[in-house]
Amino acid sequence: MVNQIIRKEELAPNIKLFEIDQPLIARKVQPGQFVVVRHNEKGERIPLTVADYDSDHGTITIIFQEVGKSTYEMGELTVGDTLLDVVGPLGQPSEIANYGTVVCIGGGVGIAPVYPITRALKDAGNRTIAIIGARTKELLFWEERSAPLS
Repeated sequence: MVNQIIRKEELAPNIKLFEIDQPLIARKVQPGQFVVVRHNEKGERIPLTVADYDSDHGTITIIFQEVGKSTYEMGELTVGDTLLDVVGPLGQPSEIANYGTVVCIGGGVGIAPVYPITRALKDAGNRTIAIIGARTKELLFWEERSAPLS
């Protein structure tokens, strides 16, 4: 079912990952682009960078931090639930080319948008150096995912 949450993970306190069935977006999205999600008719429209995607399986991954009413309510959704709206891909994709050596930096929830860009730059033949950080050790995520890219 389109917009269905097929995987949910708590990456850190109040930071959630949703893998969503969205084959149309998964086929077209490029690193650096985002989607706008709305969990119900009264929810806010929330822009979120696509943190990962799998065009073969038709899924996109979003990561968000629970900071307000809509994101807290969205964080209560579980596997099998659906989001009312997932619109995208939106925005200009990042420029990906073989530059030589590139440094990609992400902090906190900003780690999520840097991941697909770093992967694409590595796939383009670059030597990639990833620097990720967070305010505390508990808020740091995707260390193991980022390591093979740099």
